[in-house]
Amino acid sequence: MEAIDGMMALDARSVLIGLVVFLVLYRLLRRTPRNLPPGPTGWPVLGYLPQLAMAKEDPQKIFSKLAAKYGDVISVNVAGNLLVVLHGVDAIKEAFNQPQLSARPKLHVSEKLRPGVGIFISSGEIWTKIRRFSLTVLRGFGVGKSSFEENIATEAKFLIEEWKKEAGTPFEPRHLISRSVSNVICAVVFGERFQYTDEMFRRLIHCTDDVFEKIGAGGAIEFSPFLAKLTFLPVVRRYKESAQALVDQILLMVKKHNQDYDADNIRDFIDTFLKEQSKFGESEVFNVDNMRQVVGDLFVAGSETTTTTLRWSLLYMMAYPEVQTRVQKELDDVTGRNRFPRMSDRPDLPYTEAVICELQRISTIVPLSVPHVCSEDTTVLGYDIPKGTFLLANLWHSHFDPAVWEEPKSFRPERFLDDDGKVISRDELTPFGIGRRICLGEHLARMELFIFFTLLLHEFTFKNPPDGPPVSLEGTNTSTWAPKNYKVCAIPRG
Repeated sequence: MEAIDGMMALDARSVLIGLVVFLVLYRLLRRTPRNLPPGPTGWPVLGYLPQLAMAKEDPQKIFSKLAAKYGDVISVNVAGNLLVVLHGVDAIKEAFNQPQLSARPKLHVSEKLRPGVGIFISSGEIWTKIRRFSLTVLRGFGVGKSSFEENIATEAKFLIEEWKKEAGTPFEPRHLISRSVSNVICAVVFGERFQYTDEMFRRLIHCTDDVFEKIGAGGAIEFSPFLAKLTFLPVVRRYKESAQALVDQILLMVKKHNQDYDADNIRDFIDTFLKEQSKFGESEVFNVDNMRQVVGDLFVAGSETTTTTLRWSLLYMMAYPEVQTRVQKELDDVTGRNRFPRMSDRPDLPYTEAVICELQRISTIVPLSVPHVCSEDTTVLGYDIPKGTFLLANLWHSHFDPAVWEEPKSFRPERFLDDDGKVISRDELTPFGIGRRICLGEHLARMELFIFFTLLLHEFTFKNPPDGPPVSLEGTNTSTWAPKNYKVCAIPRG
């Protein structure tokens, strides 16, 4: 009898202890600031992660639907992390113009693979200094200025010559576009353009493509200290191996470049960084680790986004031959057939400019922007944003909101032209982001897109291969929203 009483007492204590633990955990999990942005509740502990993981739609579309229900600023719990997603230009501007919302989250894989900070992952004062220095140096080498036009045109001409060798037969354009665009930033960073057959250069492109293809899952791994430790999972292991290969290749190329360093003969960005470092010694900003990070950031950011946009551009020209024909007619009317288009022709090419704007809108290659993190408590549109909150700007929503764009899923360049045929500047078009951390290479990217696009359409007509599948405008969510691989026939024009 005593044994039974003891067991009953023990069970009662266990139940009581279990109840207390449950209540404490429940209170901790439910403890939130009083004025968080609204949003769905999600599951215990995992929050809204299962809904995102199991959904058939892409995250940007899911969040856009939630915004229709909860408003422009929504919050969701993702495995214990508070995530705020911003919708609409006004909300994004208010948030991302705040210094408190200009920080970056930690990258739990990359930070261990390559020490130091660059432009992408740095925050606070060190980010301000690195960004200011990088902009100054890039401008010093002409990036974004009219004087830099010839550098880009030279690469576009090399690409044209390579494609002429295909003689109108089907080929996959991705890799040659990537090499050509990458060479533009390589000339500034490494002080030279590389031959397309250069093994070290090809290896760099391959490693970059490999990382970007795997970063769809890698993004979650980078931002989650828990997932980053699960190296027994194939997806984690493969992402780490790809990231390590890219780091090793960048280090190898930087090491080779620095063998010829001469402080009296500054050739490029790396030399300028090394010279600045020699003035102050190893400092918080100017040190070897940071230099390697910045070089990697400039190369990756200066190649992937423009390459992806150009790939979408060719695809849409194949899908909309009437648009392609109209662009070519405008180019011929302005430049004739005896010279290439130039930046100075831009004001006389309004339809071409409208097509480029519409391509940037409808492709929206970074649909949820690059993540920010709140460095100290603040507010956005009256809502509390606690320190440590992750923030995303839903640029896809801004570009596909039917309240802003008539028939947003339709490819209609005319939406960027007024009744007189002149280009309309629309604030809702934000392909390079908004706020303090707007893309550092915006001016370079705009120049590259214009020059590559106009020169390619001046020289070729792009068609779907006769025996190929129908043109698909379906994308795939990797590091960027990219088209699926396709083949094209580049038919030389007379």
